[in-house]
Amino acid sequence: FIPSLLLKVGFGIVGDRFFWFSDVEFARETLAGVNPYSIQLVKEWPLTSKLDTQIYGPQESAITREVIEPQIITYGTIEKAIKEKKLFMLDYHDLFLPFVSKVREIKGTTLYGSRTLFFLTCEGILKPLAIELTRPPMDGNPQWKQVFTPASHSTNLWLWRLAKAHVENSLCGGTLYNCNT
Repeated sequence: FIPSLLLKVGFGIVGDRFFWFSDVEFARETLAGVNPYSIQLVKEWPLTSKLDTQIYGPQESAITREVIEPQIITYGTIEKAIKEKKLFMLDYHDLFLPFVSKVREIKGTTLYGSRTLFFLTCEGILKPLAIELTRPPMDGNPQWKQVFTPASHSTNLWLWRLAKAHVENSLCGGTLYNCNT
């Protein structure tokens, strides 16, 4: 153990036992996770999938201008944020969607394709703006997708935390699998 490293890593835990709930910690863990290179600069809008619409449903993301711009209103528009390289996306939508149906066939399990949109603040902190969870058409039902945004009260706060947990599960899934084999 190197005490200085222990302090740097553990400061959030010592200062606030619920620090791991915070959006700042969610973004930090995403960058410090098993695949930090999966976060990409957003270069075009709207966000779309490249998967076959006949199999996976509509390509358009449910993360829309109406969802994002109120959160960056003091900064400006989505176009300005893209031009100034302030929007980033963790995109596990196209990677995971082909496996969702198979995973969901296993009793007691679930999986979603996910997109997480981040904004780089003027303080240099990544702020999560929205998480989209998606299931492809299956069992006779159409594609399902829902967007979750940061909230500070009641049910929406817990739905936001649950959406972040699904994304974090995607980030660590390979690690857990490798530990189990």
